[in-house]
Amino acid sequence: MSICTECTADAVIEDLDIDPPQPWCLGCATALVAAGDPVLNYRALDGRAVDYARTLGRRSTAVLPFG
Repeated sequence: MSICTECTADAVIEDLDIDPPQPWCLGCATALVAAGDPVLNYRALDGRAVDYARTLGRRSTAVLPFG
C-alpha cells in the first residue's frame, strides 16, 4: 500500500490532477478540500471509492463541468 504524501498514514486515494500522481490518506485529502483544493480527479486505492466520493464531494466548493 502507498503512503500518504503529507503524513505517514496509508494512502486511500491517488490525486490524478498532479503530475506525477500523489497518494493521499483520507484525512489529508479532506484537509486539502477544506483548504480549497477540490481533489475531484482521483483513483481510489481500495474498494471504498463511493465513500471517498461522498466525503470529498460534500466538502468541495468546486463545480463539476457539464458536457
